[in-house]
Amino acid sequence: MAITVRELTELPHLRMEVVAGSSGLDHLVTWAHSSDLDRPWAWLSGGELLMKNGRTLPRNADEQVDFIEGLVSAHTSALVIGSDPESPPISERALRRADDLGMPVLGVPYSMSFIVLSRTVADALLNEEASRATRTEKIYDTIHAAVAGDDPGVFVRRLKAELSCELYIVDSETLNPILDGTPSPPDGLCDRLREEIAARDGVVPGTLRFAGQSKGEVVVVEVPYEEPTFLIAFYPNKPPLDLVLLQHAATAVAVEVAHASLRADYQRQLGTDLLSQLLEGRLDSQTGAAQLHQREISPTMASLLAIDGADATEERRLHIGLRRRGIAHLLLRRERVLFLLLEEEPGDIERHALSPAVKSLLDRLSRNRTIGISNPLVDSSRAPAAAREALWALAGASADSPIMTYEEASPLPALQSQEEAQALVSRVLGSLIEYDAANGSDLVHSLSVFLETRRSWQRCAEVLNVHRQTVIYRMRRIEQLTERKLSETSDLAILWLALSAYAILRIDETGLLRRPLGAGEYSATD
Repeated sequence: MAITVRELTELPHLRMEVVAGSSGLDHLVTWAHSSDLDRPWAWLSGGELLMKNGRTLPRNADEQVDFIEGLVSAHTSALVIGSDPESPPISERALRRADDLGMPVLGVPYSMSFIVLSRTVADALLNEEASRATRTEKIYDTIHAAVAGDDPGVFVRRLKAELSCELYIVDSETLNPILDGTPSPPDGLCDRLREEIAARDGVVPGTLRFAGQSKGEVVVVEVPYEEPTFLIAFYPNKPPLDLVLLQHAATAVAVEVAHASLRADYQRQLGTDLLSQLLEGRLDSQTGAAQLHQREISPTMASLLAIDGADATEERRLHIGLRRRGIAHLLLRRERVLFLLLEEEPGDIERHALSPAVKSLLDRLSRNRTIGISNPLVDSSRAPAAAREALWALAGASADSPIMTYEEASPLPALQSQEEAQALVSRVLGSLIEYDAANGSDLVHSLSVFLETRRSWQRCAEVLNVHRQTVIYRMRRIEQLTERKLSETSDLAILWLALSAYAILRIDETGLLRRPLGAGEYSATD
């Protein structure tokens, strides 16, 4: 079993002398560690017997007091000083501070090898290591039980029993529990944790320790998971703390959180399928509303967001963040655009604004993301129109105004709304869209490339990877179908405006949302 500082001092062959801090002699020693660093406590996890060459002690009283206080902050069990004639004397102030704080300061002759001290402590810990191995095995056994039983609550209860403490698994930003059926930390503990993090300028060390409100000790470790997660352990009676075992517990928690995330991913896919059906107009108003209510989304309070360029990783991070904050949502990624349907507070909907929680999550996406927000959904059957509104707003967003609402957006100065844009596309490009659909051709795309390459037959042919004569034939066919001349400035202007609207709205001849342009395709707005 572990040895105490007092028991070490009673071993005659170690020749230890208690210089100060005798009230702390019952501290348990978890390890023996030598260091000549000026601030060694940054590298200690608690319970160490710190062995230090006397020559490297701070020279003045103020620095010695700071050194003692630093060791206490790291929960060091005792300070052992190997002194010789060149070691600076320990000031009376430092010794009094050690007495006040219960930090044992022990002296040993310079001839006493620190290796002997280390081996003495290691021998005492052998039995404890065997016990730790057994407890560690039981911790990992809880993972098998959790996966088989599919109940996070059972997992946490078993882990609590092994660690003999209260446990909370929370999101590091909101401090909300992230596993279903597991408890929330008490409000007082959350407030104290926020204070401790703020005192460290928002940076959480590998292990954060502080006293409980009335008694005991709180230990916080990070869970190795893709989204910031804390494992909070509260020891009511402040028993000996095994940080190694707690780190094993954090790893076990990471496995359970990942397992729970897989279950949530299945629900996310169901939500993706639902949003796809809504945007494609495949559900009537009543059916769509019923399915949205099952997902705890009210159409009257929901808006659709179009986010440019979010990849699969960002989609997953956004989903996890929203789920951890209890914000009902649906996600659908169509290549370069991520659609997000979510319910906001009534006041936010009226202002066409995002709540602070959603805004903070979107801010965590990669830089240079732009976002378009539709008008309120109101009715599930209005989803295709909301998608066009969101895309219209997205086209009006910029680096200076990265979040744009439909009512504020004006991506094409000649058009005031997406309805006007859709009408223009139907009137000017409708014949080309219908011809492409019926014949499997690509006249709309060819026209876009032709205008983008400044009506150069050769450059257009190179981009399209076709013969120059093929480009000439396609342009003549376009002139026939649209009844517009590519040599006339007025016709060119209207065709360019229609192509720009078409690229923004991404609509087909039925007026429904179609697949966005792929990464290798050419767009008039690229």
